[in-house]
Amino acid sequence: MSTTSTSTPGQPQWGYERPDCRGANALGLFIDDLQRVLDTYADDIAAQPAQLYEAQAKANELISRYAALKGVPAAFEGQSVNLRVARNSAGTVQLVPLFSASLKQALISLLNVGGPRQ
Repeated sequence: MSTTSTSTPGQPQWGYERPDCRGANALGLFIDDLQRVLDTYADDIAAQPAQLYEAQAKANELISRYAALKGVPAAFEGQSVNLRVARNSAGTVQLVPLFSASLKQALISLLNVGGPRQ
């Protein structure tokens, strides 16, 4: 799967291709797209650790795609997501995204839009 190609019938559309990819919605769509990338490579990481480089390239491409859009938060400009391989308590190998400071803060703000948690 490549983030450079446009969506094909039967496959979900990338968030950056959607007309509603604006403002805070762009942050939510970015997270969905990043999860799509992580899911694509999750099974291969344990067997083929070199797949981390391809997954990282896809994550970098997503940041570039979102930063290039008009009407999206400046949170994407000059930011990064670094992917790391980690083993959870059950022993499962997972891809873990580490967000740069400004992007992380924008995502936290998006989560807090609903107000304080009870």
